[in-house]
Amino acid sequence: MRWSAVQTLRSATPVVLVTGALGIALFAYFQSFGSAVMDQVTAWTAASAAFPLQLLGTDVDVRGTIVASDRFAYNIVAECTLVGPLLLYVAAVAAYPAGLASKASGIALGVLVIGGLNLVRLVSLFYVGTYMPQHLDMVHLVIWQGVMVLSVVVLWLSWVQRSGRVRAA
Repeated sequence: MRWSAVQTLRSATPVVLVTGALGIALFAYFQSFGSAVMDQVTAWTAASAAFPLQLLGTDVDVRGTIVASDRFAYNIVAECTLVGPLLLYVAAVAAYPAGLASKASGIALGVLVIGGLNLVRLVSLFYVGTYMPQHLDMVHLVIWQGVMVLSVVVLWLSWVQRSGRVRAA
């Protein structure tokens, strides 16, 4: 069977939409750096990271975007928030040809999973910085960044699989 130009275009549309949506999401993310909204998000992220640390018995203070104890402190910046990974995930979900209800539940799931994973990341980085500071850069820049990106991709692929197959036209 020969593919016509229309069939080829139709089969490429989801890839083009997802790629375009991801590009727009990345552009919006980088434009948000230094904005008042991002400043609020980073402060909220710092407070959110301090809460489980305190529940775990760690004496930490939050001053704006800095989470500190007597032994270690870190500063939450835009890249530490869930905004970047969540924007990529939401863009991919929004661009995928699925129903609105499926997209809404997928986005809600993404907020919970990505937000929870980011919180685990921040708490673990605080403890690595406190007890194994020589490994902080590797854990922060290599391990956790890879885990976050891979998690977003796996979460999206799982959602795609559960959202049902796209009907052929």
